[in-house]
Amino acid sequence: MHTGMFDDRATISSSRTRLLAFGGVGLTLLGVVGYFVVALRFGAALPQVRNDAVPNWILIEMGMVLSAFSIAAAGPGRRGLPMALTALNVLVAGAFAGLLYDFSAIPPASGPSLGIAAPSFTLLDQSRRNVSLADFRGKPLLLVFYRGHW
Repeated sequence: MHTGMFDDRATISSSRTRLLAFGGVGLTLLGVVGYFVVALRFGAALPQVRNDAVPNWILIEMGMVLSAFSIAAAGPGRRGLPMALTALNVLVAGAFAGLLYDFSAIPPASGPSLGIAAPSFTLLDQSRRNVSLADFRGKPLLLVFYRGHW
């Protein structure tokens, strides 16, 4: 009878360890997939979330913490699955970081030197009228060029 109680505790501990390990992977995947959902669906309306991905990194970090807890909660000889899932978490987070910060990084481009006059150009304004740089000759003018994130 005493052995039965020990087996029940071991089963509960094993179930809790698996729940923590798979929960950690789930949170990490939610953070990664959630980034792409936000970026593709709401990126124009939420550029700060798209550019910084802080909420996604918080989810990924929570997944890593759960994975670490799953290793700590596993008994001796039962750490294989939690360690494998933690390694998967690290790989997914590393791939996500590489995708965001290395692969999609735009290399610096050379531009005109300071003090050089801008070449003449004409663009449409918000009222669909042509506006030329020459229209502002002799007047203070600030030109801002935003190349975007992607």
